[in-house]
Amino acid sequence: MKHCIINTEDRQITDYITSLGFICVPVIPSPRVSAPICSHADVLYKKINNNTMIISSCQKANLPLLEKLGYNVLIEDGLQPGYKSESLLNYIYNNVYVIYNSKTAFPDINLIGDRITLNVNQGYTQCSTIAVTNNAYITDDIGIYNTLQKENIDSLLIEKGDITLPGYDYGFIGGASVKLNDKQILFFGDILKKEDKNKVISFIKKYNIEPLFISDKKLTDIGSAIIL
Repeated sequence: MKHCIINTEDRQITDYITSLGFICVPVIPSPRVSAPICSHADVLYKKINNNTMIISSCQKANLPLLEKLGYNVLIEDGLQPGYKSESLLNYIYNNVYVIYNSKTAFPDINLIGDRITLNVNQGYTQCSTIAVTNNAYITDDIGIYNTLQKENIDSLLIEKGDITLPGYDYGFIGGASVKLNDKQILFFGDILKKEDKNKVISFIKKYNIEPLFISDKKLTDIGSAIIL
């Protein structure tokens, strides 16, 4: 069975992921970020690849498991509550791109290598985006979308406001989903706006990926998950 690090407060979501064959490892609630996102994996962890992980120092209790699974773990001690300082690890990193706000996120220069860096205005870059593939993205942020379009990167823009995040007016599409593997993307609930849902399904299926929805639940931002 594979592990995933996830906010386990919503039992309906964790039960669903468990039914797919994952062992859910709880994010440790942290005072280093704002209270509504204190258990969000996408601000407290950054998976670089199958060998390297960056974690906030508040997550050290999960360090033995990560090391047992073969990860070289780097500790980040700079997160503090508030938009800029809690976004240090909230960027997109894959084999092709590093997409980030240079004023809020600080990818390790030694880990960038020959990847293409794209600077955007949205500090919560990872929260706002689904990396369908390394070269295809869904986002609810117009600035990220415009940057991707200028680079001729396949991208889909959806509306904000249809995602629940208790403590805020709305949540973000990246935090309300996780790419489980090369074949599936899971949404933590269902997209209520039919037009957006149809666009999302069509876009994802174009890359031979199956979208999964928890159909009896409103789409909810729980901070995505880290698939190990």
